[in-house]
Amino acid sequence: MIPSVVLDKENYEEKVHEMLKDEKTYETLKADPTPKYKRNLIAILSRLQKEKKIDYAQYRLLYPTTVNTPRLYCTTKIHKQGNPVRPIVDYTDSLGYQTSKALADLLNPLIGNTEHHVKNSKDLAEELSGVFIEEHEIFNSHDVVSLFTNTPIKEALGIVKQRLIEDKDLKKRTKLEVDDIIELLEFSISNNLL
Repeated sequence: MIPSVVLDKENYEEKVHEMLKDEKTYETLKADPTPKYKRNLIAILSRLQKEKKIDYAQYRLLYPTTVNTPRLYCTTKIHKQGNPVRPIVDYTDSLGYQTSKALADLLNPLIGNTEHHVKNSKDLAEELSGVFIEEHEIFNSHDVVSLFTNTPIKEALGIVKQRLIEDKDLKKRTKLEVDDIIELLEFSISNNLL
């Protein structure tokens, strides 16, 4: 059963505005960058089609026909003191949605191929059920704040690039070179409004 949270609208909006005041995580934009992002994405896709790394059908699928701004909403962390909010960005039907979706499909075979991967909280609980803590040991859990916005992009892209280079099946899934995938991934990660 998924718990439901009832929250006063003013209280909810206050929590969201308070979260967005964090200048280490968020910045106020002076102008809407969407037209520039759209031009840049079209330029990348046009080059990839010209180089025959994507065909016309792929180009049309990835071409940004919409300029919808991603929608931000928040869920309440009911397990935390003060019930702070967790931001969720609905990227559906936004500028880079199709490109992000195609990248997710392309990268999906790389997920779960390390010893440090857990699928979800149930998988983690099963992994931990076999762990026994000795009397002189402690179990420590860390809470990550603003995981996505605090992820070092350059380092993350470096890890993805190395995994793509090592992927023996990549050429079966795409004509894109590793550097093309990284370029599209960097575009998707770096050119978002939320």
